[in-house]
Amino acid sequence: MNRLLERTFWFSLLLAVGLGVLLVALLAGLGGSMPALSTPVVAPNPLTLPAATGQVERLFSTSSLPRLVMPTNAVNPFFTLHFQPPPPPPTKKIDLLYIGSFETSRGTRCGYVRLGENLLILTNGAKVVADHCVQAIAVRSLTLTNSAGQTNVLIFNAKKTLEVPAN
Repeated sequence: MNRLLERTFWFSLLLAVGLGVLLVALLAGLGGSMPALSTPVVAPNPLTLPAATGQVERLFSTSSLPRLVMPTNAVNPFFTLHFQPPPPPPTKKIDLLYIGSFETSRGTRCGYVRLGENLLILTNGAKVVADHCVQAIAVRSLTLTNSAGQTNVLIFNAKKTLEVPAN
């Protein structure tokens, strides 16, 4: 619809007359002039004045600062329990006593081990307590190992105390 107005003769004529009136008003000046502005009163800038050295020294002296006293019973704000390692798992101590060994008719060696009040008859690879298993059975000793590779040797008729997880 706007293109229809642009193509008409009357619209073009009206636009030309309007631009002509604006041009005449601009050239005639309409009697206007710039307003008379007075120069503002400028006060001296206090930052440009030379600073008194006594005042600067007083600003930076440590005697005007209050003394910082650290409370002795206060919690350190830089201490956190977030990164503390967890407590070790609970353990219990168990007494083991190697009593002796025998060999079966099939050639398998078995050992007698007293675990607290109980008597166990064990072969190679048998689980004794927690993750401790029998590795080797000899006449004078019995060797136990755990999953971490720690080796414990039980001597014949001598008590040995092991610390194992309480689970």
